[in-house]
Amino acid sequence: MPDDAIYLDRTGPHAVLRLNRPEKRNALNLGMWQRMIELLAEAEADPTVRLLIVTGEGPAFAAGADIDEMKAVFDDPKTADTIAEVTYQSQKALHRFPKPTIAMIRGACVGGGCGIALCCDLRFGDTSAKLGITPGKLGLVYSLVDTKRLVDAVGASTAKDILYTGRIIEADEAKALGLLDCLVESDQLESEVKGFADQICAASQYSAEATKKIAHMILDGATDDTPETRALFVDAFSSEDFREGFEAFTAKRKPNFNKR
Repeated sequence: MPDDAIYLDRTGPHAVLRLNRPEKRNALNLGMWQRMIELLAEAEADPTVRLLIVTGEGPAFAAGADIDEMKAVFDDPKTADTIAEVTYQSQKALHRFPKPTIAMIRGACVGGGCGIALCCDLRFGDTSAKLGITPGKLGLVYSLVDTKRLVDAVGASTAKDILYTGRIIEADEAKALGLLDCLVESDQLESEVKGFADQICAASQYSAEATKKIAHMILDGATDDTPETRALFVDAFSSEDFREGFEAFTAKRKPNFNKR
């Protein structure tokens, strides 16, 4: 395992973005946020990567920001601007990553860790997962874009509950609220995520990426088709994936979209 505090593990069609400070419960420092932007660009540019999984090494996903680094704000208030910009850009890169993304969550998924999970398309957790967003316990304010992702996931009133109280939410409640999309026993988490990822990778990547783009447009406020969305629909009929899917359907076989 690499010594890097965050690294990209590429095996087959799945790339895994691994937070790797288990001794600190994967607490996030500025260097990790900056490196995340670079690694996401690498995964996006790699044609062999069809799906991204984000997870933490050890018993925690990520326990939040590195509190030692946050102390620097008291010495230099401009540090807050730097932290805000870098975390904004890195989370935006993950949220807008064009390929499907899955957060695989064990243990603490708090603060910035929960923010990362909410940037993913889907969140799979095991029974050890504990989620929370805690600016209310620190006298801080959650950004608008982070708050919107939380509201999109759980609704406005539940988002207010989570942010007002800063409480830590156990796995079963997190599933009921929509913070988790899938909840399994600890020994089943990796196999469940891999099995679901395999299903996505067996389907059309062309379709998945277009669907993700349209879903984000809807979350951004779109309510009707645009020339861009109409082109996504129409152009699909002349794509290699549609030809393969159609031929597979008529021949009553499974499509092989990977041959592209």
